[in-house]
Amino acid sequence: MGTVVGIHGIGQQQLGRQQLLTAWQPALGDGVERACDGRKVPNVPLNMAFYGDVFLSRPESAAASKAGAASGPWWERLDEATSAELESTAGELLPEGAIQEANARPAKARTRMPGFLRAIDRHFPAGGLLAIGDLVQVRRYLSDAEVKARVDAAVDAAVTPECAVLIGHSLGSVVAFEYVRRHPGLRLPLLVTLGSPLGLNLVRRLMPNVSYGVSFGIPPTVRAWVNVRDPRDPVASAGPLGQWWPGVDDVPPVDNGRDAHSATAYLGKKATGQAVLAALPGLSGGRA
Repeated sequence: MGTVVGIHGIGQQQLGRQQLLTAWQPALGDGVERACDGRKVPNVPLNMAFYGDVFLSRPESAAASKAGAASGPWWERLDEATSAELESTAGELLPEGAIQEANARPAKARTRMPGFLRAIDRHFPAGGLLAIGDLVQVRRYLSDAEVKARVDAAVDAAVTPECAVLIGHSLGSVVAFEYVRRHPGLRLPLLVTLGSPLGLNLVRRLMPNVSYGVSFGIPPTVRAWVNVRDPRDPVASAGPLGQWWPGVDDVPPVDNGRDAHSATAYLGKKATGQAVLAALPGLSGGRA
């Protein structure tokens, strides 16, 4: 029947493969059962490509750890180039004039928070600030060769020839796309992207071997590509991926509730289950 491999997203460095599987397995099972109109189905054969440790900081001493804890919020530790790119990304996600309006407002208690982050926090109150902060990891993956090599190696170790479905959430969708690109001999029945930042200028500009501003079709190594997005998800709010990769099946928008970027909310959607069933019809006894 084949297997499913999940590639997690940003900000998972404090977790591990087993913890993520514990969350992903039932969530994906719920999506499949919804696609089967509530009928119980066997557990989806799921494995997880875990790379979070690559982003886990390791202070050299207790003093260094204490100094890091006292160094203030993450945006105060950004270098100028990263801050500029995040501000440009915020401009993509926000209504016109939102950043200028935030800059004109008194900062109150968040005096040192840049205006573009205050605008994000106001427009995406449920996790927007965290989401754009974690885009720092996306940038590191695409611009730091050592980080990318370590992440890619973790995925290579997890994806076997039996893999029929590759599911990438958030940064994981970028990593999944890169896996497909790096393996030209691959024949993958289904790529599923959830809450993907692949449409953001920041991401497409940094992707290797992709001409910025040019549209591409689905990679020839992939039979089908299904993209699931909540329009209120700041990471995925650049819009349907079919704008840049014609042929992508951008299913109707979903509603993930308060946590629009939640991996488990995406996995539990009927649209996700339907996509997986199409590639693994044996889950429903051959009745996808």
